[in-house]
Amino acid sequence: MLRHNVGALIYCSARKRISVSNPPGLDLENEDKHKLNIPSLPAFEMYTGLEFTKTIQYLKLKPESTFILSARYGLIRGDQVIIPYEAKITLSNYRAVVDGWVRNVNGNGGIRSFINSKFNLLVVRLSKPYMLAMDYLVSKLGLNPCVGDRIIVYSPILGPFDECPNVELIRVRGQGDYVKRIINL
Repeated sequence: MLRHNVGALIYCSARKRISVSNPPGLDLENEDKHKLNIPSLPAFEMYTGLEFTKTIQYLKLKPESTFILSARYGLIRGDQVIIPYEAKITLSNYRAVVDGWVRNVNGNGGIRSFINSKFNLLVVRLSKPYMLAMDYLVSKLGLNPCVGDRIIVYSPILGPFDECPNVELIRVRGQGDYVKRIINL
């Protein structure tokens, strides 16, 4: 049974509720222009990938306790309004992507809220490239990501959570394995 005050940090999904032709990519500097022509939704509603939706469902998360590492936007909260886009973080581009978030006023809209959070349980689900991006972001900005009394990381690596007390690393083998494990939290 889950305790109260549960939060999650999860990566974005390629699947979005709104589909547009020629979606923007990593060009965050053009956000204001894109918002005039492309419909938007809160991130909590925009992403429809399996891991994303099952994390929300099984942990009974609310937008304000859901943090997303978005390839386009950086670290955002679930209630941040976003447009559909097509971008992803890879092992070869994560530093350049993070540098772009840090340079742009539209990047990392949820970082202050994340750092000021204190959860009884923080569930982190990031793939290796996204965890490396989170590690680089935290290091670049000098932030402490240890915002949970207990932190469960579902990833190949701990990244910036390595120094957190009460952290547990669970290596998962794909979406199905992850979804099975969070059901039993």
